[in-house]
Amino acid sequence: MSSESRGTHRRMIEPALSPTQSVAPPIPRRGMTRRAFCAGAAFLAAAGALPLAGCSSLPFTGAAPVRLVIKVPRTGHDVVFDDSISQVEMVIQGMADEFQRTYARPVDVEVIVFEQNQYDEAVEGSFDTDKSPDVLYGDYFNISTYIRTGRVVPLDDVATPAIRDDLFDDLWNMGVVEGRAYMMPYLARQNVLAYNKEMFRNAGLGEFIAEGEITAWSLSEWTRILDALSASLPEGSFPMMMYAGSSQGDTHIVTLLRSAGSDIYDEAGHFNLSASEGVSALRWIQDGVGRGWFPLHAENLEIEDCSSLFRQGQLAIYMVNNASITRYGDAVGLVNFPGPDADGSATAFASGFQIFDNGDAEKLQVARDFLSFVYGDGHWLDYAAGAIPASKRVSDRYGADIPFYDLFRANAGNVWDFTGNNPDTQSVRDIFYTGIHDLLMGKTTPEECAAFLDERCNAAIDEAGPKASCMSREKYSKVSLKY
Repeated sequence: MSSESRGTHRRMIEPALSPTQSVAPPIPRRGMTRRAFCAGAAFLAAAGALPLAGCSSLPFTGAAPVRLVIKVPRTGHDVVFDDSISQVEMVIQGMADEFQRTYARPVDVEVIVFEQNQYDEAVEGSFDTDKSPDVLYGDYFNISTYIRTGRVVPLDDVATPAIRDDLFDDLWNMGVVEGRAYMMPYLARQNVLAYNKEMFRNAGLGEFIAEGEITAWSLSEWTRILDALSASLPEGSFPMMMYAGSSQGDTHIVTLLRSAGSDIYDEAGHFNLSASEGVSALRWIQDGVGRGWFPLHAENLEIEDCSSLFRQGQLAIYMVNNASITRYGDAVGLVNFPGPDADGSATAFASGFQIFDNGDAEKLQVARDFLSFVYGDGHWLDYAAGAIPASKRVSDRYGADIPFYDLFRANAGNVWDFTGNNPDTQSVRDIFYTGIHDLLMGKTTPEECAAFLDERCNAAIDEAGPKASCMSREKYSKVSLKY
């Protein structure tokens, strides 16, 4: 499930680059480069003073360069110490360029950028072609679905004790399936809701504006707020986001279904919306259509439509995260999604790397060496400092400079696992939004919608196979991300 933000999930806002177009100028390094280190190491090794290790796991045989394909979705990203970076693919290109320059044998690395709604075409759609990814960067809830293909390889051996110790446990565990790690986390974002302060004041809701904190409201307060906004806003403006035109952004809609106390999933990770709490949340949403809480014909809208309305001052409440919040300055306040307890709910997305086995042992080893290079090189881990870094060292070094880092860190205890521990979320997403679409249209009752989602989504979950061991199912499905 996706999140719209400058720093995370931007959906077809800009035209795609040519698959072979360079996405970034070289990023200068500070201090000695790995190339200089490897060259110096080679000289000392030739003199018998130092074994040449760490620069490659493969001997140089004089063969043709190994070709490596790295794929990355177009994703906005800021870096606190480098204003030249605006996209995460620029960082990936910098990693690739330096790895290509410094690797101990010839390697040709191609970085291919694709749009956020083109994961399947970019990944599975390119299998067994010369564009098949050897390395994939993305959000784990998107890339976890490819574990079922059998091509994603475990990465436990890439994470040396020092690398593993530097990565936050909960972000590492998000990529663990049946005891094996299938993703190396690089960064994370936490998602909450933002509200337009001016709209709130104009609606007589100033008492709900909280400065410098992520607040929470009870369900009765949410209802009062949305009704007051509906009554006060001018024509063409609306209280709150809602959309069901596709699966994009459905993370935030499923989180709203916790508003009446539902955990969404049972202990086995199956949907349990037919319980009274789930039905009540679905009824709350359906009632909101008639009470004017949402944009007109929300069943046909995309998350980007709501994003545009919020940016233009025509929507009072919309989702943001620790990366996107900076664009709004002091014009907005922050609140958790309504949830099962007084603190509300938030979600967190971890992004990182997967490696695919495309039947070439040499390429597979080079791909592993690429990740060893990235995670063994503090310079490239530093470039996660803009979101929430997966590296403890980077968080310690740059936490004070990352906007709202402490604020979101303090809210981490309210994060819940929106995947239900299911490693293949895409099949569930393809079903979920269709149920919400019909609910918003009034074609189904809340009870019928709950039964549909339970039956169809659970069948998809059972078909997908083993569960991810990423998060324990605590009360209210909360997790504590100790970043």
